[in-house]
Amino acid sequence: MASATSLTQIIHQWQSGDKQAEHHLYQFAYLQLRKIAQQERARSAKKYGEANQVLADSVNSTTALIHEAYLKMSKSDLSEVASQREFYLMAAKIMRQILIDNARSQQAQKRQLLYLEPEQSEQRFEQLFILDRALDNFSDRYPRQSNALKLKYLMGLKNQEISQLLECSSSLIEKDLKFSRSWLQSRMAAS
Repeated sequence: MASATSLTQIIHQWQSGDKQAEHHLYQFAYLQLRKIAQQERARSAKKYGEANQVLADSVNSTTALIHEAYLKMSKSDLSEVASQREFYLMAAKIMRQILIDNARSQQAQKRQLLYLEPEQSEQRFEQLFILDRALDNFSDRYPRQSNALKLKYLMGLKNQEISQLLECSSSLIEKDLKFSRSWLQSRMAAS
């Protein structure tokens, strides 16, 4: 992974019109998204075993998510991105939007089918939308904690990396993550 200083320098060079820096920036973005996907696959394999349906289903969707996020980032206005932290947060936001859009699309397709929808599948979609709304509400109320949560679970960063990006202590990040999970669980339980 590029150091925070070098990535921030690349961003500044790109914003100054350096086309080579733009190439480096998107190369970094693609490699970072790929790293996150590999970490998620490894976690899934460890949790569910190598021959599991979750891992088998995620092979193509993970690759598709990486490519779609990369394409959206390449078309995004990065003029407001001035640091590695902002770059990661933008990537996390784009990946979350893609996942929510895909879930909505799948739900719409299932509604168009002629047979009755299994209730369990419908509940999963509804929970995803409730979680998305809760995350938006949480982000408005607790921006630092929300950023820590997104960097941890959407970008797959370690607590130490998050503390460097958000410029606070690792112990504060641990507290923020614990608070974030607790807050979201209480909102999900109430829904």
